[in-house]
Amino acid sequence: MNNILSSQIVINEYSAANLNGPIDDFKKTEDWIEIYNVGNDTINIGEFYLSDNKSNLQKWKFPNNTKIASHSFLTVWASGRDTFSNKGIHTNFRLTQTKKNAESLIISNNLSEIIDEIKVNKTKHNQSRARIVDGENTWGITKTPTFKKSNNNAKFFKSFADRPSFDVKPGFYNTNITVTITNNELNSIVKYTLDGTEPTIKSSTYINPINIDSTMVLKAISISNDSTVLSSFIEFATYFINEKHSLVVVSIAGDSLDNLANGKKDVMPFGSIEYFNKNGERKANSYGEYNSHGQDSWVNDQRSLDFVARDECGYNKGLEEKIFELTDRTEFQRLILRAAGDDNYPATDNPEHNGDAHIRDAYVQNLVKKGKLNLDVRIAEKAIIYLNGKYWGVYDLRERPDDSDYTEYNYGQGKYDLQYILTWGETWVEYGDSLTARKEWKTLYDYIQKNDMSIQTKFDTVSAQLDVKSLTDYVIVNSITVCSDWLNYNTGWWRGKNPSGSHQKWGYILWDNDATFGYYVNYTGIKDTSAKALPCNVEKITSSFSDPMGHIKTLNKLLKNQDFKQYYISRYIDLLNTTFSCSNMLGYLDTIVNTIDPEMKRHIARWGGTYEEWRQNVQRLRYFIERRCELLNSGLNSCYSLTGPYPITFDINPVGAGKLIINSLTIEEFPYVGKYFGGININLVPTVNDPNEYKFDKFTSSNGSSNIFDTTSLKVLRVIQSDTILANFVKVTTSIGELPNNANSFLASAYPTIFTDEVNLIYDLPIESTIDASLYDNSGLKIATILSGKDILHPGHYISNLKFNNYYLANGIYYLKLQTKNEFKTIKLIRQSNN
Repeated sequence: MNNILSSQIVINEYSAANLNGPIDDFKKTEDWIEIYNVGNDTINIGEFYLSDNKSNLQKWKFPNNTKIASHSFLTVWASGRDTFSNKGIHTNFRLTQTKKNAESLIISNNLSEIIDEIKVNKTKHNQSRARIVDGENTWGITKTPTFKKSNNNAKFFKSFADRPSFDVKPGFYNTNITVTITNNELNSIVKYTLDGTEPTIKSSTYINPINIDSTMVLKAISISNDSTVLSSFIEFATYFINEKHSLVVVSIAGDSLDNLANGKKDVMPFGSIEYFNKNGERKANSYGEYNSHGQDSWVNDQRSLDFVARDECGYNKGLEEKIFELTDRTEFQRLILRAAGDDNYPATDNPEHNGDAHIRDAYVQNLVKKGKLNLDVRIAEKAIIYLNGKYWGVYDLRERPDDSDYTEYNYGQGKYDLQYILTWGETWVEYGDSLTARKEWKTLYDYIQKNDMSIQTKFDTVSAQLDVKSLTDYVIVNSITVCSDWLNYNTGWWRGKNPSGSHQKWGYILWDNDATFGYYVNYTGIKDTSAKALPCNVEKITSSFSDPMGHIKTLNKLLKNQDFKQYYISRYIDLLNTTFSCSNMLGYLDTIVNTIDPEMKRHIARWGGTYEEWRQNVQRLRYFIERRCELLNSGLNSCYSLTGPYPITFDINPVGAGKLIINSLTIEEFPYVGKYFGGININLVPTVNDPNEYKFDKFTSSNGSSNIFDTTSLKVLRVIQSDTILANFVKVTTSIGELPNNANSFLASAYPTIFTDEVNLIYDLPIESTIDASLYDNSGLKIATILSGKDILHPGHYISNLKFNNYYLANGIYYLKLQTKNEFKTIKLIRQSNN
């Protein structure tokens, strides 16, 4: 394209701070960029490109035949949607104005020649940067963006005043301190506050160093005497005087934040947040928006809040710190400050809150996370909150799984890749097109209800779309904890549509597990909320009131498949042996109690109740868990006609030769002792640590009471009493000149054994036979039938290309089980993808 036409277009205005200004065609407030035609002729920019990355000039192309009339404007939304219609044009990238190395906005032509380039400099929320006169070189800041209009009549400012600085670091001090504020802006004054509110022209003027003799939040701004210079961004720091805590501390501060925390739910104030580690060091801070969190729990005096860091405010895009022990994630735009929800102590004085312990929800969700179950959870970290410098008690900091930052980080599924459905009384689509997500979920649900899931091909169709292990874990967790507030409330399930990401099957989240272990209101109407509740009671929750979206109906249909039923019951047993064993549950409960106990007396002094009552409530929770542990075993026997359980010891001979997959568990440390039941198969898969040194030989029973046999897919153990099962491995030996006689053997191999989406299966049939091929995960759950074995094949050499891309496999170990007329073989495969 010639340079005369190229010079006709410029970036005329942009807003990377559109928090609640212009609304796009999706009814969202996204960042936007205005392109201006400075020439006297209409220009077609369909061959031009827009980018925020100089190393990728052709990141996004303007739609074909996009025209801008002479001295006219074209506005594009920097939303990341990468769509266009006559209602709006959306780029495939979004703007971030607070990066340490500022982004650029670049227009280039199809020869990658740069036509216009500007740096994305930050503003405060709802402001924009624009050319003071359309198309001319001088830029300014405006508090009233000229969206789709000329810039010529707008009021502009040339800059922000420099932010003041403090000579004392935020943190904890044993005595009074004196803070000196340095004004870094010439011809200006500094205004400050000490109560957490934002300083304005009406705030105190800084003259002399400030004496801090109690815990305070100091905030300051510089206000220039030059009317073309905007006031600075806020400098803020919390100083704790004579405060001692054993937990991390979070200081939150802002205008009307106390009104929000005291029950004015419709207030959504801006404010600061500061995160201090257990050593009292400020490790992260941010600025953004606060809103209410929770529903029923707002009857309590201590309330939960949400914090959302806003890049649009011009400070940063999130708290940059490893806040949670149970994730490696180090940046959080959203953070829940949860006051233990309905389990808050002291909760409002109603009988339904008898036994409140300030523990349950975070306890359950962290247990699940530590156990690596197939669920997304709100992991928790205990903290002390100060609000506008005032002590606000013991809280849980919580990660939020129903958030696109979470799904992007963990699964590579971004905001516009999601179908995310939530139920809380009503059901809605949080992410994704509502009609499409509902329709696609209902199509799957209807298929399950209308088809016989005992037919493996029908089940395979479902398991390719629904993470049946996630559904299993979701139901079992709520069954073990006797949750009475789920299905019709606090239920979420989602999948990602980005083929490069994971979690492409529908899977479940945990959400508010306060009403557990015999506590709070039975909103779901479960049959029994006591410690003796049967494990199979959940299978009877089928009314439209209790389970409006039919999750339990789905489970019940899937249980018609015998392989899945085996997996479901075995998984229940596995979790009782590990995550939800008595020792693990009680041990982790004691850890939490010991963590918050030193803080609870002051918490109670702030919010009420008595320390003795809280300890009694904790003991009540502990007793319920102890009783639940005792009664679940007999409940499994009653529900599924089992016997036992019997203590079974598993060991490896020789030591270090291998490991065992027992049902859904991979056991690496031996001896391993678990409680297992008679009347159900225990699936065993031995694996060798070094195939060049050892190979598996056989299992042996110490007392001969257990039956160990091979099926077409794996080795199976049946027990009737206590026993020790030994997995025996032998040295790999090769005799020179000795070759095996394979003339009459079924030979099979596969390559690559470390695969992404497909594997080549090579096999030789010595006799006329059919061949079945099925894929299993490392827990023994059948994923799919790959070859159906319907056709009789002649003796000979065969190669089959097996494609697995339609099964949305997670990375991990799988087993390809092959069955001919007389023999079977197992091939270990590893799916490994960088996505």
